[in-house]
Amino acid sequence: MTKSYYREILDFRSRGQIWEEYRRASEPFDPLDVEEIDCILPMPDRSGVLIITEDDILISEQSPLTTLQAFSFAHCFPDHKILSSALQDIGHFGKYKFPWACPYFSLCPMEGGSNSVWINPLKIENVHAYGGLLNGIKLAIPIQRYYALVRSEIACGILAAIRQDHFHFSMYGDQPMDYLDLPDTSFARSLKKRPLLKTFVTRKYEVHRRYQRARFLHYYQELADAPQEIDWENWH
Repeated sequence: MTKSYYREILDFRSRGQIWEEYRRASEPFDPLDVEEIDCILPMPDRSGVLIITEDDILISEQSPLTTLQAFSFAHCFPDHKILSSALQDIGHFGKYKFPWACPYFSLCPMEGGSNSVWINPLKIENVHAYGGLLNGIKLAIPIQRYYALVRSEIACGILAAIRQDHFHFSMYGDQPMDYLDLPDTSFARSLKKRPLLKTFVTRKYEVHRRYQRARFLHYYQELADAPQEIDWENWH
């Protein structure tokens, strides 16, 4: 994709020629071939999403949440619905619009609902009155800078808490900032001042423990709601 595309503003609420150019430049989304996602953008006036990574533009015919679910399943990352239940139980990260997170990166929804824009907060360069700037790609996002900052703060705080529980990162330090590779951007400098990135609001292994409990209850309830008939005569 040529750099000339980046001068255009992508607005998922308004269809334009730039969307067709991105779509034609995209490749089919294979979750196993993707390591990290910069953002997921719903396509205007049609089903499907664009998945922006550091090197590629990919396309999926699924909704944003279904695309995230496929990515999580392919990489054995936390299920978003179950993680949201665990985070709600913890109570320090709000009550709704929970981010998606794994030990390696997080994505925050820029609005509610199943068709939201999802953005990796560590990839945001800045947010202006007309939209956001994401690694050179300009996006029209549906919320003000302050709320984008709050959503990003929660996503980064959860990412730090998950990393603190993960053996690859567990000895990094005692503060959330010790677990985050914040870039030298205007948006990241604002993030550094946010309270959730100064002090952990969860105990070590609390997110992991709450997630495993919520995961057990989730699948137990699924079995209880749809019990399987067992053929005892042929049981071995």
